[in-house]
Amino acid sequence: MRMILQWRFKASLFLSALFFYSTTTLAQSDPSLSDSSLETIQAFSTFNAEYLIYRGGKSHGTAKRYLHFKDSQYEMGYSSDISWLVFSDKRSEVSKFTLEQGRLKPLHYLMKRSGTGSSRHYELRLDWQNKQLFTGKKQQLKTIDWQDNWLDPLSFHQQLVLDLQAGKTAFTYDVLNRDGNSKTYHYQVVMEEPLALPFGTVRALRIARVEENSDKQVLAWVAPSLDYMLVRLWRGEDNVEQFDVQLYKLEWLNRQSQTDGLSETK
Repeated sequence: MRMILQWRFKASLFLSALFFYSTTTLAQSDPSLSDSSLETIQAFSTFNAEYLIYRGGKSHGTAKRYLHFKDSQYEMGYSSDISWLVFSDKRSEVSKFTLEQGRLKPLHYLMKRSGTGSSRHYELRLDWQNKQLFTGKKQQLKTIDWQDNWLDPLSFHQQLVLDLQAGKTAFTYDVLNRDGNSKTYHYQVVMEEPLALPFGTVRALRIARVEENSDKQVLAWVAPSLDYMLVRLWRGEDNVEQFDVQLYKLEWLNRQSQTDGLSETK
């Protein structure tokens, strides 16, 4: 029973991690900015996506991700609902961020969790003008050295999208955890391969998280033909599968670009 709880917690926690300012307001206030600058600022396609969560070939829940653009900011959301025997885990996350010169700047991050065990509420707010970080419901000032390259636990995946578009194959990110402490993550593109999913068949890049002296394995697949959408996430421990998350449905809201040469089947 304890092992079941541990698996459920790890699955939900890591899913939220990968599912990982001067924006349009700046452009509107400065007429000298060109149309190409505006396109750079609004670089992301917006979407709603749904996933199925598997373990041992059986579905144990669903997850949703979205990326919207509103009021000169991007908002990325994640929610999951996992059930296994008598246990349940529901959580939702929202990250608001802007984009400047090819780099994300997170503004606000919120996570809420309910279900079996203790409920959780984590919150981060980044004040870029004063270089201050506030955490928790009470928005307490965090005593920590400010870093301009910080990302939050949810939105760092969109920085990965930008880096993949730029042709990079190795990535290092400093990500704030839910308590406002920074941790460095390393990722590497391993290969490109066809992938059969509930959504259909796509060609995807397999990306591995690089960790020395670790018994945990993390693999993610993104599809270039879907604007580097996260289409699959797999985690194992001692090479034993913990969970496998696969894209099920995808709705484009405003697609900025499309990649030719790769095909997918719904």
